[in-house]
Amino acid sequence: MEFKNNKDKLAELANLMNEQSEAPTMVTDDLLYVFDPALEPEEVDFLLKMGGGNRTRADIEERVSLTKEEFDRIFNILLDKTHIAQPSPAEGDTEPIYHLMSIFPGWFEMYIMRGANTPDRQEFCKRLITFFNAAKAIPPEIINEVMQDVAPHRSLAVVNPDGSKIIPVQEAVRPDVNEIYPAHSILNIFEKLDEDEVITLSHCFCREHRRVDGDPCRQHLPYESCMALGPAAEHLINRGIARRITKEEAIRLIKEYQQKGCIHQVGRLMPLKDFNAKYDVDILCNCCWDCCAAFGNYNRGIIPFMLKAYYIANIVDPDACTGCGTCEEYCPVSAIAVGEEGIAVINSEMCCGCGLCALHCPDDVIQMKPNERNVFLPILEESKRRI
Repeated sequence: MEFKNNKDKLAELANLMNEQSEAPTMVTDDLLYVFDPALEPEEVDFLLKMGGGNRTRADIEERVSLTKEEFDRIFNILLDKTHIAQPSPAEGDTEPIYHLMSIFPGWFEMYIMRGANTPDRQEFCKRLITFFNAAKAIPPEIINEVMQDVAPHRSLAVVNPDGSKIIPVQEAVRPDVNEIYPAHSILNIFEKLDEDEVITLSHCFCREHRRVDGDPCRQHLPYESCMALGPAAEHLINRGIARRITKEEAIRLIKEYQQKGCIHQVGRLMPLKDFNAKYDVDILCNCCWDCCAAFGNYNRGIIPFMLKAYYIANIVDPDACTGCGTCEEYCPVSAIAVGEEGIAVINSEMCCGCGLCALHCPDDVIQMKPNERNVFLPILEESKRRI
């Protein structure tokens, strides 16, 4: 691997970005190779001198010691590339603040979510695909064992739950967490938002990076389909990464995405330790079994599947099932299929609780039952891979 940047400095920067995050990423040479085309040496030096934590522009200027012209040029480039975030100021603050972005979630997504097809982003996407595919060289039993020791980084929100449930957490939580916890349906989450809440729509990181690398979505789903809300959405607007949409438009789009087979994956877009988050969940990814880093790489036999689920599918009346196979078509992890007796059979250990089978079943024989758990599916054997 040939680097245009000093690899030791890249590693130092990656570790510094990890220090800002509540969800640090393992730093390897392969990961640094993905980083490399996105940064110029002068930009790496700028970020290292800038350091972590909330900083004013004057503070950064003093740290990097550049002429005003050079500072403005590099600073604006790094804002555009989203290596530097501009969080909403805390109450009482009048001066804008800036913060070094986390790696993933964070910079990885926002760097691509703009939808700009520039040479640096093209090379980034190419190397990212290679980075994912490199996992195939690791013996399945090893990567399965390693991944089982890692906590799920995302959650799924079911499309049509029977109702809400109480989740004991044994600690005090802010009231707004209860209102937006992903155990409830996505529609309920958005319907409970204030009418003037900031909601944005931007390009899906996963779908976009595969398209840029010449592998368009096999489900023909929209590339502009990633939603954010609250301060995270405001940041995307300020950086020109996303466009604002109304609450009514968001609900309409969610219903359209559900009909097209999207799985709703939720989490934090900016898991910075210093970020003044309004919601514990502020990003909604409308994913598919093809492009998604979790579902797509599982269906390619690259990595195991591991996510937090809150519901499980259940066939209420097997006799009413006509064996049409619609549920089988929509399930993103092949957990349901028409069996020898001509009716749908659910593998409960594989079910990720996305609710697509229940939503699309023409006979309404599938129901989603509350069942909070971590779902771990080992790497698929080659004969069972969907892609």
